[in-house]
Amino acid sequence: MIHSQEKKIWRFLDTGHAAGAFNMAADETLARQASVPTLRVYRWQPFTISIGYNQRLDEIDFRKVRQAGIGVVRRPTGGRAIFHAHEVTYSVIVPKRSGWFAKNSLEMYNHISSALVLGLRAAGVSVNLEKRALPDPEFMSYDQKFACFATSARYEIHYESKKLVGSAQRRFEYALLQHGSILLGEQHLNLLDYLSTNGNGERAKTRAELARKTVCVETILNREVSYGEMCGCLKTGFENYFQVQFKNGTFTTAEINQINQLKSNYAEMSRRML
Repeated sequence: MIHSQEKKIWRFLDTGHAAGAFNMAADETLARQASVPTLRVYRWQPFTISIGYNQRLDEIDFRKVRQAGIGVVRRPTGGRAIFHAHEVTYSVIVPKRSGWFAKNSLEMYNHISSALVLGLRAAGVSVNLEKRALPDPEFMSYDQKFACFATSARYEIHYESKKLVGSAQRRFEYALLQHGSILLGEQHLNLLDYLSTNGNGERAKTRAELARKTVCVETILNREVSYGEMCGCLKTGFENYFQVQFKNGTFTTAEINQINQLKSNYAEMSRRML
């Protein structure tokens, strides 16, 4: 926990449901324009597969995606594919003018993850930030590598050694952006239903392994957990860890204008993919 004599004001945005193009345009816009550190929480409508900035597309079965009405969008960050359904998605934007921006990417990843841990513990989820020396050798096929929750970074948020949060980070010229998914339910496993036949053909085995290596909040707590409940706990976790006070906000007119401009680019990418 960070100790400070005076609590600084950070911005909190709960932007609710939106399509993938809007959500990614909003995160990029905040990275371009945010003047104070910002925590944003949001959801996806329709359910969406997001892929990393440099990830290949030929492993997705776009016919199945279209039939299911699933969205597809490329993130401005790296990492692997995530199926966004019953979850809370968070983004943290640290502008260049903040002292936190001077810290290196791994330091900021660990600070943000530590705040997430406090938020999850406030919800009753006894998670830990665990160090992984090497990628899990059990996930070596491309079907498995394709999914974000199939792999572990150097430090990950785990519950009993199972992955609960998947995150990615990018440092822009004027801000650092980290965003990720907190699994409320097990729908992330459905990602494997939308992979093409170009993989190794062992989806059932892969799904079982993914289920064994991941966990969701509702399974841990053995009850339904709402988006609103989890968002409130995350807000508390960040306030306590960074010793800040959040000011609830909405997008400014300038942010909305840039979101709409960037959204068309993300939407065009999505149309090309589909």
